Amino acid sequence: MTVSNIPGSPQAFYAFYCLYSYFIQSQGRKLTLSKICKTLYPTVEVDLEEKTSLFVTWKKKKHSKDEYQLRGCIGTFSKLPIDDGIQRFSLVSALEDTRFSPILETEVPLLKCYCNILQNFKVIYDSKKSIKENDIFNWTLGKHGIELRFRDPHSSKIKSATFLPDVMIEQCWDKTETFRNLIEKAGCWSNIDEIMDHYDQYFVDVVRYEGNKSSITYNQFKLVLDKISEK
Repeated sequence: MTVSNIPGSPQAFYAFYCLYSYFIQSQGRKLTLSKICKTLYPTVEVDLEEKTSLFVTWKKKKHSKDEYQLRGCIGTFSKLPIDDGIQRFSLVSALEDTRFSPILETEVPLLKCYCNILQNFKVIYDSKKSIKENDIFNWTLGKHGIELRFRDPHSSKIKSATFLPDVMIEQCWDKTETFRNLIEKAGCWSNIDEIMDHYDQYFVDVVRYEGNKSSITYNQFKLVLDKISEK
């Protein structure tokens, strides 16, 4: 395996490595994102000084099928050093996503890891601006992720939720369905029609963004790990 055909990306490999190391105490010096970039992915441009928003997603292979189902996904819109952000959220998404039980060591060989670096954020709706300046549908399916903050009609609390760019395509949602599912994801199940029919009264802001996503399977990860162990 040459440098030109190393699978995955330095970000996805490092995210998988962080979880792998959590379960398996490897001998010798721990790998850093910097070493991974220089040793395995020298042609991939990664700004190691960058502070970025990111999400790490884990999916688990279904029995005897080349299909994967969601096992955990958590990230942040805060700007963190890329090395620290990947290291932190690779574990948080695997172990602390409350929708799922923590990933077990026995599941690791069935996993696929996705690392999504978020960029190009743009506010497309701001309740403080005029109608002419706002358009909740000013985004492209498959290209943009969406973050919604809205006021719960029942409690008046501000709630929020986001979907990464590929979710809408995977679920075959149009833009309206996306907003309805965002409202539900935020924990507001009984007032969806009211919120959508009068979104100008309830939406606080809508932000679109793009994601630079890479992925790596366990088998690919092990091939790369064995390669770096030889160096």
